[in-house]
Amino acid sequence: MSAANCPETPRQKMISMMYIVLTAMLALNVSTDVLNGFSLVQESLSKTIHSTEIKNEALYDQFADLNSQNPQKVGEWLKIANDVKAKTDSLYDVIQTLKVDIVKAADGEEGDVNNIQGKDNLDVSAQIALPSGVIPQKQRGVILKGDLNKYADYMTSLVKDTAKIAAIKETFNTEDRIVNGDPVSWETARFSSMPVSATITLLTKIQADLRNTESEVVGYLKNQVDASDFRVNKITAEVIPDASYITRGGTYKARIILAAVDSTKRPKITLNGAVLDSSVYEVSCPKVGQFEISGKIELPRADGTVQPYDFSSSYIVGEPTAIISADMMNVFYAGIENPISVSVPGVPSQNIQVSVSNGRLTRTSKGWSVRPTKAGVDCKIAVSTKGENGKVQSIGSKPFRVKLLPPPVAYIEYTSEGNPAKYKGSRPISKGALISAKGIKAELDDADLDVRYQVLGFDLNFFDSMGNSIVRTASSGRFTGEQQDIMRKMSKGKKFYISRVRAKGPDGVEKILPPIEVIVN
Repeated sequence: MSAANCPETPRQKMISMMYIVLTAMLALNVSTDVLNGFSLVQESLSKTIHSTEIKNEALYDQFADLNSQNPQKVGEWLKIANDVKAKTDSLYDVIQTLKVDIVKAADGEEGDVNNIQGKDNLDVSAQIALPSGVIPQKQRGVILKGDLNKYADYMTSLVKDTAKIAAIKETFNTEDRIVNGDPVSWETARFSSMPVSATITLLTKIQADLRNTESEVVGYLKNQVDASDFRVNKITAEVIPDASYITRGGTYKARIILAAVDSTKRPKITLNGAVLDSSVYEVSCPKVGQFEISGKIELPRADGTVQPYDFSSSYIVGEPTAIISADMMNVFYAGIENPISVSVPGVPSQNIQVSVSNGRLTRTSKGWSVRPTKAGVDCKIAVSTKGENGKVQSIGSKPFRVKLLPPPVAYIEYTSEGNPAKYKGSRPISKGALISAKGIKAELDDADLDVRYQVLGFDLNFFDSMGNSIVRTASSGRFTGEQQDIMRKMSKGKKFYISRVRAKGPDGVEKILPPIEVIVN
């Protein structure tokens, strides 16, 4: 079914916006790049036309199928729909012929509407379409305006929806415009001193309007086939669950239906032996358990009789519980952000309130984050909910142990076969990899923790030819020039050590990391 009471469809809005942009651009001294831009808009409009034509074909197929089932009922509407198609196709072809003639006048007999060469030609559009042109007796622009007016009048005569009528009239509005205090006719605005590329795009926009209007009108006609059969004035989508409360790990099951009602004839609803004043059933739930409801709806028929419909359902009332879980580990680490998830079944997230002891709590896009203050002291996460009446109810709490971050390990970052690699010692590494390495980094061995460390400095320990231990110190995570020279001079099989690696994590605590034994290959 096509949308009702809607002045413009999304496609109409898109095409109208394109038209406004094009008109504004034409008021400027457009460049070649801008003219080429019309080709992109032309291509987009062509795709829109194609998709609308596919939609229209489906509508006509549905119409034909309905007619085969009930020709007496559908035949009259199908005849009108076919007339809409014929008038649309005829006017569409007139515009297509005009486009071809304009392009051929600009590019010669081999001119192609989809590959215009003389895009910036400002004369041929007027020569072909305006009374003062090469063929003044035809006045094709004036004739086209008249045809569009007749088309719009015919289409509006077929529909009774005021919103659709207004949309069609606005789409095919051919009234003069006032420019600098002077009236400018519809045809002059589209063909006089207009680049060929712009004229073709504007004509394609009209073709898109034709196809879209055809779709709207034919869809409206199709809906009229069964309009007289409805005995309701409102149809809504309803979700009817087997239970309105589901615990974690359970299964939610519901029936999805369309509900049709007549708001002028309210049915009689009896539930658990009592007659309801409205179709909304509301009851307080002071006890835990599963509760059944059943009753009957009595709906008056058009002939005065009453049709009863029995119904039954159930709902569950459970104790409110808070589900609190740490996203990374089952413990918190001091000095860093620890993401957590908090939920209360049956309560929207905006009505859940969370507090924490021994830490700072912040709301994130995915939930909450806790930054503990002190290691060795539990963080207690407390959860409460806020009801519709503003009353706050405590739901539950959960403690989490708080530990210090484990010490990181140091490694040499280098490149292997074009990919980043990590050398943590105790195996040979090529001298080339060592020389190209930038320095020392640190990380946690625990892959579940994404914690970044900054290396503040380290020592390079090696032995000279006399067996003396020599230390060269870096005051950052990068190798110094002297350290790189030492590594360049080392022969295969030699060892040296990266020791006293100092690193600081997000908790602000500086740590001395275990040394790295480096074996030169």
